[in-house]
Amino acid sequence: MPIEKIVPDATTTSHPTWTDVASGTGNVHLALDADDSNYARCTTVTNAFIVSFGNLTSTIASINSIRFYVNGFDSGVRGGQDGVSFDLLNASNSSYSLSENKIFTDTTLTTVQAGTERTTSDGSTAWSESDVNGLRMTVIWLTENDPNCQLSLDHLYIDVDYNAPAADEPTYDTTVNSIHITSGNINVTGGNIFI
Repeated sequence: MPIEKIVPDATTTSHPTWTDVASGTGNVHLALDADDSNYARCTTVTNAFIVSFGNLTSTIASINSIRFYVNGFDSGVRGGQDGVSFDLLNASNSSYSLSENKIFTDTTLTTVQAGTERTTSDGSTAWSESDVNGLRMTVIWLTENDPNCQLSLDHLYIDVDYNAPAADEPTYDTTVNSIHITSGNINVTGGNIFI
C-alpha cells in the first residue's frame, strides 16, 4: 500500500517562546517541514504551539492508517531530558484524545521517534481524506530535568498509509466477443489478435 508524507504547512497557534532557529520567527512550521539544520526551539517549559499539515495530493480510495514521526534533541545541557506531548486535533482544533508523550535528550537528534499507528480517529471509523486534510497537532513541552534545557525539534510529519483506486480494467463482452477498454493499452504476448 502506498504511503504519502504530509508535513506542517502553517503555525495556526504560536507561542513567542517557540522560534524558528533559522529566522528567529514564531513560524515554527518552517523548522518542522524538513529534516535539516533548522529547528523549532523553545527555552521555557510548558509552552505549546499548534501546526496544521498540508493536504494529501494522491488519489485516495481509502485510508488504512496514519502515524506521526518526529525527531529532536535537548540542545542546552549534557544529560538534558525533555518530555513532549503530541496531540492530534481535527480542523476545529478539537482533540482526538490520541495524545502521546516522547522523550528527547542531548543524544536523540538522529533518532526518529514514531507515534502509534492509528487506524481510526474514534476507535471505529476509518480516517477519511477530509479528516486527514484537516489534521492539526498541538505540541507541548511538558517536562525538563534541568533549568538550562533547550528543546529543539527538527522534523515532524505524518505518514498516511492509503489504498489507491483500482485501475480501470478491460472488460470482455461475451455477447459480441470483444474487449472494451476506456484507457490504457492491451499487450498481447504469445498469441494472436483477429479483427
